[in-house]
Amino acid sequence: MTIEHNIVYRMEGFTVNVTRRQIITPQQTHNVRPKTFSLLLQFLENPLQVLSKDLLLNKIWDDVAVEEQVLVQSIRELRQLFAPLDVIQTHPRKGYAWVIPVEKLQLPVEPVAAQKPVTAPVKIPTAFIALGVVALLVLGVFAVKHYVKTEPVSDNVITVLPVNNRMDGSNLSWVRLGMMDQLIQSLQLSPNVQVFDVPYVLNLLQLSAVDTNDRVQLANRIFEISGSSLVVDLELSGYVNDYRLLYRLFTPTDQSSGVIMENQLDKVVEKLANIIATKTDARLDLSHLNAEFNSSLIAEAVEKASQGQSAAATALLNTAVTIEPDNFLAYQLLIESAHYQQDWPGAISHAKKVIAVAEQHQFARTYVFYYLLASAELAQGDVEQARHYLFIAQELAEDAFDSLYQAYVASLWGDIAVKTGDLQAAEISYQRAMKHYQAIACPIGMVLVHRKLIELYTSQKKNELLLEHRSQLKQLIEKHKLPMELPALVGN
Repeated sequence: MTIEHNIVYRMEGFTVNVTRRQIITPQQTHNVRPKTFSLLLQFLENPLQVLSKDLLLNKIWDDVAVEEQVLVQSIRELRQLFAPLDVIQTHPRKGYAWVIPVEKLQLPVEPVAAQKPVTAPVKIPTAFIALGVVALLVLGVFAVKHYVKTEPVSDNVITVLPVNNRMDGSNLSWVRLGMMDQLIQSLQLSPNVQVFDVPYVLNLLQLSAVDTNDRVQLANRIFEISGSSLVVDLELSGYVNDYRLLYRLFTPTDQSSGVIMENQLDKVVEKLANIIATKTDARLDLSHLNAEFNSSLIAEAVEKASQGQSAAATALLNTAVTIEPDNFLAYQLLIESAHYQQDWPGAISHAKKVIAVAEQHQFARTYVFYYLLASAELAQGDVEQARHYLFIAQELAEDAFDSLYQAYVASLWGDIAVKTGDLQAAEISYQRAMKHYQAIACPIGMVLVHRKLIELYTSQKKNELLLEHRSQLKQLIEKHKLPMELPALVGN
């Protein structure tokens, strides 16, 4: 549909700004995913009319083949965004209708500043030490030939290290990852600000091969093996309700430090997030902060996983999600554990359960679960389902400006293309993944993509390209001192 700019729609306390693709209330402003916003405009242009499912699918998703579930998901998302208003009515076997009056207004033309999305309240995402970076990135890959635009190199790439807990006699073992993750979730992603998530940081620590007690040496190594421009090191001490957080902010050329003292952990995180925001121009989302970040069950599961006791870790995580069905951290760990053990039915089952809950809570990183679900479907051999879920992951990751997961998604598109024999599409997809990794100067990701391209060119006997990428791979490994080996040349 053709979008009229400088138009707003108003209805019962809500304003829809077409140019800025926003839903605005007196309390909050929401940026809306492109397809969902197009669906919203379709309803607003045709209020009180029943629009068939086929009509909506053909108009909104005219560029891709999708299933009805994608429409159902977008309808659910709109209902959540306009809650408590009941804006969309379902007509069984007929379609949907927008059921409240709409006022359409023309605005004067004005310059529009680029907006960064407001992420929804979230519960802690995830970390699973036992998986390692290869396990996560090698999970999958086809990139459609029109896939994703390349992002410029981010000015600020932030790595938050696990919290060093110095509180004597405390039972706050979960703080190590819980506070770390809360801080990460407080810093919104944008084209200019990227924040590595917990699993990726744990992978960096595994690859660092340095004494993690020497924080200066560790920070220098993180700069060497990642595209980080800021490394955040945290040490918590004091007593319950009398917390003292020592923070150090490392850049490649300098460092600064300070102390935050508070009686609540969420206040500690809030103050530190504001300090980091002033240094990086990151926007903040502090709506999800709470005094307790995680459970001891998850902390114990991560510890078991790091010791190679995967069965014990999985049992603990199963208990955690049974007690708290909306604990996103426990679910991601559980799904990644299933991936690691190649339990694809289990991974699919858990992913579908948590996606339903995540959408209900408007979890900001739902694309992580769609990506893991697509990976599991591909591993189980269902290419069409993998494509379906990967389309959703792709759109959500793009809207969240998450370059790391856009790279994961592009790589998984490539794997799908290889599986279906479309080697040209696979090459395009891997190259797009490479560009996303380059945007955040991520040498580990670039190494893995070079390996995939080398395998691809080997199968096609494109020796010149094979040798070119092998040479680039060698340079990356040597420059960043990565504990990886060059693939052997066939016939050598």
